[in-house]
Amino acid sequence: MQVIDIHTHVYPKVAGITQGQPMTSLSNGKVMIGNTKKQFLPPAFIHSNSTTDVLIDYMDWRGIEKALLMPNPYYGYFNDYFKQSVQKYPDRLKGVALVNLLDGQKAADELAAIYEEGILFGFKIETDSTFQCRPSARMTDAEFASIWDCCNQYHQPVFIHPFRNCDVEDLQKLVVLYPQINFVICHMGADACFGKGVREENFGDVMRMVKDHSNVYIDTSTVPDFFPESYPWPSAANVIETCCNMVGAEKIMWASDYPGMLRHGTLKQLIDLVAVECRNLSENDRKLILAENARRLFFAD
Repeated sequence: MQVIDIHTHVYPKVAGITQGQPMTSLSNGKVMIGNTKKQFLPPAFIHSNSTTDVLIDYMDWRGIEKALLMPNPYYGYFNDYFKQSVQKYPDRLKGVALVNLLDGQKAADELAAIYEEGILFGFKIETDSTFQCRPSARMTDAEFASIWDCCNQYHQPVFIHPFRNCDVEDLQKLVVLYPQINFVICHMGADACFGKGVREENFGDVMRMVKDHSNVYIDTSTVPDFFPESYPWPSAANVIETCCNMVGAEKIMWASDYPGMLRHGTLKQLIDLVAVECRNLSENDRKLILAENARRLFFAD
């Protein structure tokens, strides 16, 4: 069965921010967060980075045809590395752009220049890292409208990792205001749906957004990370099957969140979560989720 991965991370080093502190690479999968060491990746990642060449080897090993390179301030800003990666593997990879949403018009101008250049596409926002320095800021604040206007004008997709209750509320507004943007909600709603202290209604609200709006999709990455279970991750399989029943398989795309999820399972197990363990999905559902939806949206050319 063909597989396309729409959520992979590559970075020449860790140079991001989390918990309000800088995060930097050490060795053997470890990073330094402030003054604290953390096992961030499996120890086999000896430089505590994620190179494109290693990703391609993993893809070849597990039969993954194509992949999207997904940025995140959590790891750092690496548009140049993404460009090099896409140019090295043009038939296998596409790279999503990252700018600092808090820069407002400056960020919109940067995105427009990226789209005119034609190497990277789209835009990713992970609200926790983005708003750590300004926790009261929201995606729908007027100062950020130029960024959404830019994505809308260029018909560029936006990938959103929501954390807060207000992120779900903001998304409900954005998907209506910007019909030319295809919004992809990462991680089945992520921390906004499965994190501690969030509204129980958020998952249902996310599902209704995906179902009711033709420009909203969702990916399967990282769901096992939210439940204290080992493979075959029955709770994660149930979430994916529930989502499929509610929104239809044509709205869901498989994603690995490589390489971070390798701390929890193998890449084969992450594929098998949909290919095998979601036993109530039809064969056609699996084909759509594992590859065909992503091919239609991102690799049709």
